[in-house]
Amino acid sequence: MTTVTTIAPPPASSTTRARGSWHGTGRLFRLALRLDRTRIVMWTIGTAALVGVSATSIDGLYTTDAERLAYAQITRDNAAMIIQAGPGYGLDRPTNGAILMNEVAVWTFVLVAILGIMATARATRLDEETARAELVRSAPVGRHAGAAAGVLSVLVTLLVVGIAVAFACVGAGFGVVGAVAFGISLVGVGMVFAAITAVAAQVASTTRGTRGLALSVLGAAFVVRAVGDVSAPWFSWLSPIHWGQAVRAYADERWAAPVVSAAVALGGLAVALRWADHRDFGAGLLPPRPARATASRWLTSPIALAARLHRGPTIGWVVGVAVLGAFYGVVADQAEEMLADNPELADFLAGLGGASITDAFLATGLLVVGLLAAGCGVSAALRMRAEESAGRADPLLAAPVSRTTWAGGHQLVVLAAVVTVTVAGAFAQGLGAAVSMGDARQVGRVTVAGLVMAPAPAVLTGFAFALAGAAPRRAALAWAALVLAASMGLLAEVLGLPGWARDLSPFQHVPAMPAAPFRLAPVLGLIVVAAACCLAGLAGVRRRDLAVG
Repeated sequence: MTTVTTIAPPPASSTTRARGSWHGTGRLFRLALRLDRTRIVMWTIGTAALVGVSATSIDGLYTTDAERLAYAQITRDNAAMIIQAGPGYGLDRPTNGAILMNEVAVWTFVLVAILGIMATARATRLDEETARAELVRSAPVGRHAGAAAGVLSVLVTLLVVGIAVAFACVGAGFGVVGAVAFGISLVGVGMVFAAITAVAAQVASTTRGTRGLALSVLGAAFVVRAVGDVSAPWFSWLSPIHWGQAVRAYADERWAAPVVSAAVALGGLAVALRWADHRDFGAGLLPPRPARATASRWLTSPIALAARLHRGPTIGWVVGVAVLGAFYGVVADQAEEMLADNPELADFLAGLGGASITDAFLATGLLVVGLLAAGCGVSAALRMRAEESAGRADPLLAAPVSRTTWAGGHQLVVLAAVVTVTVAGAFAQGLGAAVSMGDARQVGRVTVAGLVMAPAPAVLTGFAFALAGAAPRRAALAWAALVLAASMGLLAEVLGLPGWARDLSPFQHVPAMPAAPFRLAPVLGLIVVAAACCLAGLAGVRRRDLAVG
């Protein structure tokens, strides 16, 4: 008679039962810090350097009460300036600290929001999409351990950035209390958008969809904040960006304001955790749209496939940039009011060649549109590398499709998307200006100016393609180039940068239409540089192994 012996599994330890879905969080957290250490250093140095250089420059530019009062007269109660800088807390009795916050706070909040979005999407949805999370969960770790470790890594990154920014302000000679308040507000805003991204990761089934949802919320938050700051202060409280401003660093600090950010961040993470328990691993709460059984005839070429892949993000960028451009155009007529009340600004504009303040404001709005179009281009250019890394390019290249055709299709589609986003933003801005000013000619002249602006973001897009093709492991440097261009374009005057430093940005070489006359030579030069970068990317793709740097 055969005896069957049943071996019972070892009982779960009390420690494992207690930890449950969080088991292994500590070890994964240490792993996440190790993997993110380079990104933490880059974000910290870049953000702290931006604030520190701005603080040093402002401390040298405004040395007397008269100069500070003149600055306050230019910026306070002017919709055009409030849209870009905020409500101007502390400018009723201006100090250099209040001026610093008015110059850099909003854009620093946007920067840490992007940090929270990108890092959280990478730590949650991207790991699921690439099956790394599935591999980790095959080990004895809990269901939520990986995502929790990623969010903790994002929190540490934001804390390091906040501390570094506070030290940068103190090192430039600004007060400790205001520096601490600013650092806390940065951490709060970053964590709010990290929580928003964690929720989006439960809704969307792809990394691209997660980032798109979170960035859409960021764009809406910026617009809501701008509308509220201009016309209805209570409306601003619907924007997480305003929660950071409400701390009022260097302007009678309000320490209760960060509580709002902390509460919303914790609530968002709780919602994300709850929803994660009610969806399938690797899927989103919103199921993807069922695909057709057979592909349409227009998808029979690599270019058509690239267009299909980039269609959704491009539409999102077009809508977002057009809304922002229209908002700039609507308030352009109010820029003229600064001429009567601020003769210093009128003299400054006269020194720029006699351009009107309205045209100068429209040119600044087009610069913002161009920078956003460059963001669209860099993101889409790196999508080609993502297709390669995920192995989705291999089946396509196994067919009679050359690498040059595959990569060239992506380049043509992305460059067309950059031009489309730029022209759409310019058209919307011209339409808004035409409505507010009663001058239909603004539509045509601003749209043409946007078309002239397009080669500048095309250069940054081409640089991203060059890195993705020739040095894919360094492709993330394309974002550093975009940040550099944005700093040169938006803060060059404030920072007092020399001419050679400003020339590093392609936007410096574009005629600042409609405030400046058209010049053909620099536009053609930028087109040649963009084409050369794209060709370098094609050459790199042909020479190296796929999915290898």
